[in-house]
Amino acid sequence: MKRTFIVFLLAFPLLIFSTQTIKFVSGEEYPPFIWKDETGRPAGITVQILQLLEKKLDISFEIELMPFSQALEKLQTGQADMINFIFKTPEREKFLLFSEPVMNLESRVYFRKSLNIKSFSDLTPYLVGVVQSDENERLLKQKNPSITFRYYKNSEEIVLAAKSGNIDVFVMDDLPAQYYLIREEIFHEFSTLPAISIQQVYFAFPPDRQDLARTINKGLSQVSRKELEKIVGPFARPSHFIPLWVWYLLVIIALVSVGVFVFSVILNRYLAKLVTKRTAELNKKNEELTASNEELDALNQELRASFEEMEAMNEELNQTNRELEEKNKQVLAFQNAFLKLLDISSKMTYETIQEKDFLFETLKIFKEYAKQIDHIGVALKSSEQGKTLFVICRDKDQVMVQRIDRQIDFQDVALANTIKEIAAQVCEEPVERNDCRLQFIRSFDTIHGVLFYSASDSSLPEENLRRLADFIATFLSLRSYIREQGIFHKKLLLVMTKALEYYDYYTKGHSQNVAEYAAKFAEWLGLSKETIRRLYWAGLVHDVGKIFVSQNILNKNGYLSSEEYEYVKVHPVKSYELLVEAGLQDIAHIVRHHHERFDGKGYPDGLAGEQIPFESRILSLADSFDAMTTTRPYKNGMNVQQAIEEIKRCSGSQFDPKLSEEFIKMIVESKMIKGS
Repeated sequence: MKRTFIVFLLAFPLLIFSTQTIKFVSGEEYPPFIWKDETGRPAGITVQILQLLEKKLDISFEIELMPFSQALEKLQTGQADMINFIFKTPEREKFLLFSEPVMNLESRVYFRKSLNIKSFSDLTPYLVGVVQSDENERLLKQKNPSITFRYYKNSEEIVLAAKSGNIDVFVMDDLPAQYYLIREEIFHEFSTLPAISIQQVYFAFPPDRQDLARTINKGLSQVSRKELEKIVGPFARPSHFIPLWVWYLLVIIALVSVGVFVFSVILNRYLAKLVTKRTAELNKKNEELTASNEELDALNQELRASFEEMEAMNEELNQTNRELEEKNKQVLAFQNAFLKLLDISSKMTYETIQEKDFLFETLKIFKEYAKQIDHIGVALKSSEQGKTLFVICRDKDQVMVQRIDRQIDFQDVALANTIKEIAAQVCEEPVERNDCRLQFIRSFDTIHGVLFYSASDSSLPEENLRRLADFIATFLSLRSYIREQGIFHKKLLLVMTKALEYYDYYTKGHSQNVAEYAAKFAEWLGLSKETIRRLYWAGLVHDVGKIFVSQNILNKNGYLSSEEYEYVKVHPVKSYELLVEAGLQDIAHIVRHHHERFDGKGYPDGLAGEQIPFESRILSLADSFDAMTTTRPYKNGMNVQQAIEEIKRCSGSQFDPKLSEEFIKMIVESKMIKGS
């Protein structure tokens, strides 16, 4: 008895200060959550979370990987203390104890981007890959009972089948899907439909290990959302690609423009030097002839004929000098016209520029340069079916535009006669000259129309007119591309805004108000039209990330608890991720930082002062002003004067002080602000 007591006394300090070891079991291969790396050691998201819990709780985990069924059996028989992420079901709750939820796991349908799939009903014609006995099969059948499935042993087999082209559609949990798609370098080839389910995953314990469950829950509560996102982030990422041909096209246009400009400058300088040199030579010749004339005056009548001959030679040289000067004027005129055309081309990035306005200016500038042209015009395929657009320039102050009810075949052998006939109708008088020359306006294999003209002489190089036609074709191609992208982005932003309003009914009207306030304030500050446009769309979708926040929290009739507020604070980052995924990086960074504070106490990144993007500081003022002046079920909205006093109070802490001052001025002076 005495010996036993002594042994207990010796072992008691070790029992107090030794680190608790938890036997942790898991299925063998479930990337990216857990798997064996090349050294045979466990790796993945689960392992990193366990390492984080070890630091926070001063415990250690002994990890053992085996088939999932065997791991579950060990947990039930008490041979293990804890099992990896599993879903909570009523059956499992009968014999297992669960932790607090660790993370959400979404399930989605992935499909190749080349397929015309927009909803679950579009999946009927395709074979959909799924892991055998996976719950996702049942969930997807609820969306579309007509789907045909192809079964695979695990997630890796599905992605390899997609890479080899055996299937084009599959359903899988998000994180494993992204992990294998990125690993196989085919992530950019696939898109997704909305999530078919969002489930929570838990750690599980034997029923008699409530003490261990409480310890793990305590550790999980100390793991911040940022720490969890830092662990999960490297295993899944979005990807966006800009078509390579667009970059090539822009580089070629820039190089050609610079090349033509440099060539024009060099040619101008060369001709200027040549004229100076020839003028000096002619002056010298003139002086010599004058001296000869004085000498010839002293000679007799017999030499008079020689003197007259020399005088005729002098006149010829003068005529040559005048011709050179005229050529120099033509070169200067061409250079001036080219610079004006470059100025017009700088506006080609604006999708709202009208074809007729562009053609007005282009033809007027070229007509001013090429005065020997009687008339010059453009015939283009119209956006209206069965019509053709005609723009004709007779002089710099007379430009005629008409859409005729006739569709012209631009490959017709009698095209010149057709153009001449219609041009006479548009001008309401016969075309003076019989000739009508054409230059096709084409880009790649597309013929947009023709450039037609008649000239009083043939001194104008055909090459200059061909370049003018190519210039117009480039404008039409780029404008078409920019307009299509702009329409797509606008529709996408509007869909995002409407989706948020259906999800969060307090948001209805708020996004529209913020967009209008932000755009009006940007206009007040004298910012560019492009910046005003960007701020309007950023205001419209700044809260779209709230769809990741529970509706019970968003639509709560009262103030949020601190824990609920932490959930809401994730929405700027989610808004940013959605916009980047949609290819809207230009407004994504504005939205991400609209809840940052000037004193650095905001979120999500804690930026301060001018670290916060300028446009985000504008959006913050617009968002806060609408929130202040809007009545909610749990608060009455401020009047305008109260809102102004609140902005003054928070100037320098929450808001940029200089922008706050300007915003207040705009509120006071503008009659368009709500409630003013």
